[in-house]
Amino acid sequence: MTEQTYSLNRDRLSVLVASILLLNVLFRFISFPEVSWRLELLGSPLEVRITTATLLVLFSISLVVTGTRSILLDHPSASQDLPRPLYLSWVLPGLLAGLSVSILAHVPDLRLWGGGLLLAAFLISVAIEAEFVALSPDASHYARARLALNLLAYLLAFALFYFIYQTRARSLITATATTLVAFLLALDVLSIADVSVTRVALYAGVVGLATGESTWAFNYWRLGDWAGAFSILLVLYLTSGIAQQYLLGRLTGRIVAEFVGVAVLALVILYLAV
Repeated sequence: MTEQTYSLNRDRLSVLVASILLLNVLFRFISFPEVSWRLELLGSPLEVRITTATLLVLFSISLVVTGTRSILLDHPSASQDLPRPLYLSWVLPGLLAGLSVSILAHVPDLRLWGGGLLLAAFLISVAIEAEFVALSPDASHYARARLALNLLAYLLAFALFYFIYQTRARSLITATATTLVAFLLALDVLSIADVSVTRVALYAGVVGLATGESTWAFNYWRLGDWAGAFSILLVLYLTSGIAQQYLLGRLTGRIVAEFVGVAVLALVILYLAV
């Protein structure tokens, strides 16, 4: 197969980055009144709050997803049959934007906030460029881009699991949020296989449910925030890795043993260090 080189439209990427920076600067000096609702869910009270930070997260995710779509549509292969649906390439940049803004919203120091914002914009740019390269398997740097995206997916998973776990909220909330995050990230990881998106979504759903269910168990243990998030990440790594190998037609007993061995070894090291 002949490797191809595709050029990303950096003008559109620059406009997107500038828009992200401008949006965050505006929200730094603008506040909206908080709105809250009290609900009864499964017989227990639940409060839903919409704050300025919540609106910023939603706007940032929408902006990044829309901008990513515009940039990826400029790919020469976008009008052809792609190995996977284009919208799956919006997941990682969108989640990265949401997580970055959520963290920065709680940074009081202006200089630290500014440096973090620039770093977040840079990481989002790298993620979008990697997604652009990974659209075509015959691209010259496809393998490198796909490896970077997989690494980003697991790093994002760990950060989001930590963000969720450290709230110490009810399992109904944390397990549901963990399930959603794991499902979205598994969609990205599993979609490299040459199978239908329906089948990928089915396996991603199983991975999400397994990861979410593990959160119920870990919530009953007296784990620290880092240990809890890492334990949940191992469940995601184990289930998504096995599912990916199965969809690729490479699953064997030896591969399952390798995944389980790595997970068990990581758990042992973790709990000895805690």
